[in-house]
Amino acid sequence: MSTSKQDRQHAGMGHVSRQPLMFVVDYDLPSDYRRKRFYRAIRRYLAAHKRGPTGWSTWSCVWTEDEDFAWYVYREALKVDGKAHVWRAERLDGVE
Repeated sequence: MSTSKQDRQHAGMGHVSRQPLMFVVDYDLPSDYRRKRFYRAIRRYLAAHKRGPTGWSTWSCVWTEDEDFAWYVYREALKVDGKAHVWRAERLDGVE
């Protein structure tokens, strides 16, 4: 599906300055003691590394500007036998 120039400009995909690149990690953790191990590791990382903004979703998802942190979340999920995916995202509409 192709978009028109007007649609792209309306969506902020033309000459509008772009927002920072974000990394999104979705994960699925086991529902036993390993879940607590994962969240403890994440809390320790965040306490030790004060970096860009991070958001958490109730749908087992984290988004951040910090690529290192995104990969850390990914590795920690795998360590506890969970599943995870890392995504690159860029906001295109430019609206806050």
